[in-house]
Amino acid sequence: MTPLVPMLLHKLAVLITALTLAACGGAEHVAPVEPPSVALPVVTASKAEVALGDLASGTVVADERVQLAARTAGTVRAPGLHEGQPVRAGQVLVTIDAQQAEGAVQQARAALHAAQAQQRQADADVARNEPLARAGGVSRTDLEQDQLRAQVAAAAVEQARAAMAIAEANRRDQHVTSPIDGAIITRHVRDGDIVQPGVLLLTVEGRDQLLFRFSAPQASLHAFASGATVPVLIDEREDQPVTGTVRAIVPSADPATRRYTVEISLPPDSALLAGMFGRVRLPANSAHSATAVTIPAAALTEQGGLTGVFVVGKDERLAFRWLRLTERFGDQVLVTSGLAAGEQVLARIDPSVRDGAHLVPVVPAQ
Repeated sequence: MTPLVPMLLHKLAVLITALTLAACGGAEHVAPVEPPSVALPVVTASKAEVALGDLASGTVVADERVQLAARTAGTVRAPGLHEGQPVRAGQVLVTIDAQQAEGAVQQARAALHAAQAQQRQADADVARNEPLARAGGVSRTDLEQDQLRAQVAAAAVEQARAAMAIAEANRRDQHVTSPIDGAIITRHVRDGDIVQPGVLLLTVEGRDQLLFRFSAPQASLHAFASGATVPVLIDEREDQPVTGTVRAIVPSADPATRRYTVEISLPPDSALLAGMFGRVRLPANSAHSATAVTIPAAALTEQGGLTGVFVVGKDERLAFRWLRLTERFGDQVLVTSGLAAGEQVLARIDPSVRDGAHLVPVVPAQ
């Protein structure tokens, strides 16, 4: 046997082994798991003529907004204070370093002590001379003068006490506190600024209650009675209307526009911020008709924070699709984009439904 033959046999054995291992590996490959089939009713998105009222624009505002001003002159001390900082009611935000205020307190205290000493002396003179006057040792005129001095001394003490109270109040005014829970919206002064009484220091807004404020014509006011619920469309999240409650209608129209200000209380929502722009739909007495795609509200679901529907696609496969919505009319929802009339969607949502699931259509019960 030539040396070439064993070499060829060895290579052939290696090749056979490799092919065998490859075949074994292929046998261990796991096929992807098909999403389960679901049997659920479907509905067809349709176009409908909808009577829509005009949209009134408005703004989200804080119910509480306070401006804090200096009540004494001095140098501002507010290290580390910044806009957006959360604050609590009663929290000291700014200290005004006013040395004159402390000096005034000491001066008022000394004046009070002096007045009290004079009052004690005057009272002692009256107490000493009253029995002498009865015995004839002191004239009635001298006693009356002593009594008058005692009255003047008592009045001087009251005056000194009032001056002391004013001085202490001025000293307390050095510490500017927040009257509400909220956040600093605007800082009008910086650390080290010298201010006079009345100078604006900070603007603080509350976060406990936000309002949506807009103006409406007289003909629409009947739809905004106190306590009525109203969907508010906030920009950038119009597919998720915020349902608010009418708090009040300002009972005086703007003389230029003849419109009335309406305030809607908004529910707590960390995503809402004062200054956001939004819209409210006015009633249909100022309406225009529009053609819109509608689907049942029960078809909506949420995936990853997005609102949408499961659309029936090719081969009866389901696929989640995000939609832009406007508002609801009864049990129907108006679709702005993402769905065309004639497309089929699940009529109701089952928690087990996943992308790619095969649909076994069920006709909804009539």
